[in-house]
Amino acid sequence: MRAFVALLAVFCGCSPPPSYDKDDCPLYSELGPVRANPAGAMGRNLEAQFTFKVCPPETGVAEIRRKRIELKQALLKLMSAKTTDALEDPLRIEKMQREVHLLVNKEILKKAKVEEVYVTGFEVK
Repeated sequence: MRAFVALLAVFCGCSPPPSYDKDDCPLYSELGPVRANPAGAMGRNLEAQFTFKVCPPETGVAEIRRKRIELKQALLKLMSAKTTDALEDPLRIEKMQREVHLLVNKEILKKAKVEEVYVTGFEVK
């Protein structure tokens, strides 16, 4: 019976809760502003600044620091794909937060996880 329970736990993806409290996870804000030319918006620039709440506390910040260039490139690619209509959407910041959150966790970080994305600056010029 124990073997069945152990096998079930492995195949169901049941894992123990993390060994840290999400409230203790630090903020990473060292990326600086990201500037891009939106798609089809000649002469306009989009500048955004992000802060990330990264877990686990020690290794999360170390990984995001190591992958700073990859992160900035991925954000530039995402922001460059924005259309004029997307930039005029009243929920543009909330949508970008969700997109960035998904992007970082799926494509950039492997050992760490971003719990929250904060857009700390957003300007279309």
